[in-house]
Amino acid sequence: MSEKVSDGAFGRLLRFWRQVRKRSQEDVALEIDSSIRHISFLENGKSLPSREITLRLASYFGLSGRETNNLLVAAGYTPMAIGALNPRETEILDQSLVATLRGFDPYPSAIIDRAGEVKMINRGWVEILGKRMAPAGVTGEFNLMDVFFAEDGIRQYMDNWQDSICALLVTIQQDVLVYQDAQAIANLQRYLKDPDLPVDWQVRGANLLTLSGMYLQLSLPGDETRNYIVVINTVGSERFIRDPMLMIFSVFPQDDEVADAWQARLAGKKYEHPLLHY
Repeated sequence: MSEKVSDGAFGRLLRFWRQVRKRSQEDVALEIDSSIRHISFLENGKSLPSREITLRLASYFGLSGRETNNLLVAAGYTPMAIGALNPRETEILDQSLVATLRGFDPYPSAIIDRAGEVKMINRGWVEILGKRMAPAGVTGEFNLMDVFFAEDGIRQYMDNWQDSICALLVTIQQDVLVYQDAQAIANLQRYLKDPDLPVDWQVRGANLLTLSGMYLQLSLPGDETRNYIVVINTVGSERFIRDPMLMIFSVFPQDDEVADAWQARLAGKKYEHPLLHY
C-alpha cells in the first residue's frame, strides 16, 4: 500500500523553503502573483495550491526535480502512478537491483530505503569501503545515516563532514515534513543533537544540494585526500515509486586513475557479505 502524505505537508515544505531562501510571505506572493493572505493560508494548511502555482513556487525557490516532486506530492499531485508490487514484480525488482549493483562495480554502491537502512551492496562497496562504512561489529543491515554520524564509521575519514551532513539532513527533513513518519522524526531529532552540527545546517545544506548529489572529501588509510561525488538515484523513473521507497547510493571518484585502481583491486576476487547477493 502506498504511503499517505501527512496533512499539512505542503504548508510545512513551503514554509521550510521560504525560510531557507530567506524570503518573506510578501516576497513569495509578489513573485507568483498572489497575495500574502493566500501564502499564509497555504502555509497553515487552509488551502492547497494548483499544480501551476506549485511549479511556479518550485521554480522561484530554485528547486531540483527531486525537491519539486516533493512539493507536487505534498500538494496532492502525483508525477507518476503509485501502486503496490505483486510478488512476481518484487522478484523482478530484486533481480534488477542486483544486476544494477553489479553494473556499478567497481564503484561502491548500496540499495537503501527511505529510512536509510542499507538492504543490498555491491562488490565495490565491500572492497573499497568495507568496514569503514559501518560502525564496529556490524555485519548485516545497517543505517547509512548512523554511519555518517558514528565516530567509528565513515565520519572519521571525511574532511568535509559538516558540509556533507548538512546536505543529507536537508534531504531527510523533506521526507519528514511530507510524511511525518514517527521513526523518521525520532531519527532526525537524534541526529540534530550532534554537537558538531552547524547551527545554520538548513541553509547550508540547501545551498550545497546539487542535481547530481553531494561532494565528499575522504582521507582513507594509506591514501591521500581524494575528492568523490555521491549520487543518490531513486529506483524507477520518478521520485516516489513504491512503498518503501528504494534508492541507490553510489560513490564515484573524480580521478580516473582511482577508478582504474579500484577495478584492478576487484579483479579475480570473491567476496562474502550478508548484503551481497551475487
